[in-house]
Amino acid sequence: MNNISRRKLITTGLTAAAGVAGLTAASRLARSYGLIPPDCGGIYGPGETLTYAAQRVLTVHSLAREFPRSMISKTPFANETASPSDDFKRHQANGFSDWRLSVDGMVARPASLSLADLRSLPVRSQITEVACEEGWSYIAEWIGTPLIEVLNAAGILPQARYLVYFSTQKDWWEHRYGRCPASSDSADLGDE
Repeated sequence: MNNISRRKLITTGLTAAAGVAGLTAASRLARSYGLIPPDCGGIYGPGETLTYAAQRVLTVHSLAREFPRSMISKTPFANETASPSDDFKRHQANGFSDWRLSVDGMVARPASLSLADLRSLPVRSQITEVACEEGWSYIAEWIGTPLIEVLNAAGILPQARYLVYFSTQKDWWEHRYGRCPASSDSADLGDE
């Protein structure tokens, strides 16, 4: 027979209730501070949430680490790629003159930007590491318009929290998520 005292039963019940209350409070706080990613469900949800929250708490508005030019990798590793689509080939043949970047959603001024429009925005150069989830990495120089410049040009709204990017490839899309503070000079948008 199990010897469970009344005191032990009450203590265990109070501990369990306090734990549930603590988790509920933590969940509400995490949601209110934007620490829960949009893909928090499913089998990888808890891991995604912990990683996402840790990055947001420990690296507020930080950019990727930069490296000296002497550390640029000689030959970057490339994954196998599919043949370019007909749409891509058409854009390439026209020098991407008819290609557009659509910026819409929670912005004051939805836009459809050409390469010339993007080139008119401030440009930044950065030597940083690309680390793939498949285990390879390399260091390269990236030159272009920072995403925050595009978002600021479109007038990102204060309530915007996530960004979704769709590729020109029909069956391929990638999302980057994160806070998008409109009042700041930088955006914390995951890898962007």
